Amino acid sequence: MRILHLGTDSFGGYGGIALFNREFISALVAHPACEEVVVLPRLIPRQPEAVPDKATFVTGAARGKFAYVRAIRQALRSGPFDLVVCGHVNLLPLARLTGQSPLLITHGIDAWKRLRDPISNYLVHKIRGVISVSDLTRERFIAWSHFSGPAFVLPNAVRVKNYGVRARRQDLIDRWSLAGKRVLLTLGRIVGTERYKGFDEVLDAMPALLRAQPEVVYMIAGSGSDIPRLKLRAAELGVADSVRFTGFIAEDEKPDLYNLADVYVMPSRGEGFGFVFLEAMACGVPVIASCLDGGREAVRLGALGPLVDPTNPAEIRVAIEDALSSGAPRAIPEGLEFFSYENFERRTHAIIDALTTA
Repeated sequence: MRILHLGTDSFGGYGGIALFNREFISALVAHPACEEVVVLPRLIPRQPEAVPDKATFVTGAARGKFAYVRAIRQALRSGPFDLVVCGHVNLLPLARLTGQSPLLITHGIDAWKRLRDPISNYLVHKIRGVISVSDLTRERFIAWSHFSGPAFVLPNAVRVKNYGVRARRQDLIDRWSLAGKRVLLTLGRIVGTERYKGFDEVLDAMPALLRAQPEVVYMIAGSGSDIPRLKLRAAELGVADSVRFTGFIAEDEKPDLYNLADVYVMPSRGEGFGFVFLEAMACGVPVIASCLDGGREAVRLGALGPLVDPTNPAEIRVAIEDALSSGAPRAIPEGLEFFSYENFERRTHAIIDALTTA
């Protein structure tokens, strides 16, 4: 079986979608019937990780749209593919160039409503099947698209061995002036188009939190164009001295960042899943998620961490106070095994078998 994977980024990429793609490609090449997976990335923003055996990673595809089209045509000339994977709804027009009905991957808010491109809205009815990272994303995609074909849920995977409970790094404590502080953390892209992450909601809870626990600090981790607005918001609320903006966090520094936190809190409204919750729990950090988006599935509908309504500031504050006062030792929850890579690989193989043997 030969598979063509069209994706935004994977090896050498940042964030949850890139990580999902890396794990998905690794699971594909591990399928007993797989001979090769040809991977065409639109972007390679950093030095790629090691690519697994049986995966052909075409770096030239990331040199622009025309280079991507050429890479698709060259891949098709190399021989037939048994399956084409379209890793994002925005790539559907390019996937059409393969002449096959692709397996579409949907990650979150981009697939929750009709697409801007009329051609893509038409093409969703030509796909072979759809994989969503959460039930919520699957339901919302089907609701607007009326897609009636095979639809699967494949939640993200976390490799706990890459994280773990660690001592706080003193250099990071010094870098962000965290000595003697109780630390709340949210990590994500900080851009105006993604204000649904929940940064504002936690900031709004800070004044009341600080009156009861003045040692609390809120770390807003990540980079993006919306940081100046959030800094101004913190100043308006009178909490600027208790907020830390970390800037960009490298992948290899993330486990140490999570281990600085007493609570990971992200009362978001537009997460398709929320891989950051898995990372935080893999470091033994208690998490607070939203009841309104895919974050609720990352915490197994409240089994791995409390759910809050992001429109209710008092509910967010009480959940944070409860987490800070619990006194429970940090530990990786047993239920996190549900999201192990081994389970992810097993689920991936079952989906591929269902599509290729139907």
